[in-house]
Amino acid sequence: MSANSLAHRLVSIIDYLSTGNIVNVHDLSVEFSISQRQIQKDVELFKGIYEIESLGNQNYRIKDGFKTYSASNDNLDIALALLKSLQHSAMPQMDRYIDPSLPDIKEYKNMFILDTTYEEITHTDEFYKLIKAIKSQESCSFLYTKKDGSSKQVYVHPYKLANFSNFWYLLAYDVESEKLKSYHINSIDKVMLAGENYINSISIEKEIEDTFAKFNSVWFDGNPKSVDLEIVGNAKLYIQRNFPKQATLIEETDSKLLIKLHYYNSAEVLSFVKQWLPEVRILNNDVIKIKLKELLQKSLKNL
Repeated sequence: MSANSLAHRLVSIIDYLSTGNIVNVHDLSVEFSISQRQIQKDVELFKGIYEIESLGNQNYRIKDGFKTYSASNDNLDIALALLKSLQHSAMPQMDRYIDPSLPDIKEYKNMFILDTTYEEITHTDEFYKLIKAIKSQESCSFLYTKKDGSSKQVYVHPYKLANFSNFWYLLAYDVESEKLKSYHINSIDKVMLAGENYINSISIEKEIEDTFAKFNSVWFDGNPKSVDLEIVGNAKLYIQRNFPKQATLIEETDSKLLIKLHYYNSAEVLSFVKQWLPEVRILNNDVIKIKLKELLQKSLKNL
């Protein structure tokens, strides 16, 4: 059976269920020309997602109170087309796996243009090994190349794959330093699964959740800092409309905006401030002020 037929069958079954209909294993096997055993497996699959109850005689339905809106007709087609467009833009390396799995919707196939400009994953073999390690909660080691070109062997408990500012990272607990760290995916090589399972730490999961609810940073180290900024002019108008999640509003007037920018590394502050000069002013951190001055002087010399 083709992947498209599989996708159509699964979508049809969940559409029947989600709209409150009773589905019968025998009837579905006739409709899709497959065995009742396969239909039974499909229903069992959905039991892990929805509250499905058996009514006897191979009849099933979603329990009252758990019905969802129908995903049929144009809404489903648009969702599938948008999903494929997003995937193609974000991770074109996965096209050979995704394309056969999701049907093409001719009416919407070329409608969406999504320029996510994500970094290309060049070490795809290592990427898939990390996915496997995270799925099975298996410790692993790899060779990591730092920005200065030096390399180090690290041993980690891998937790998440994340994208920050269009770059891919592994979030993992570093066993040697005993803390959560981020590793640039394309700087990871020679991944070796250790064959040892680790216990998923609730505290680490919470640290990840809490951190990325407030930050979009690869520099997290468990010790966030903050700096106060004064913003005026066009910068004020833009930031009011696109308020950064790593900031807290202190004061807002007709002429200025005072915010507290939370960060882990001073480079985050410098990057934010540089793009809005001269309409952003650092109020309370002399160290970052000096770094900004040196950075601007160096840039002027290179002109």
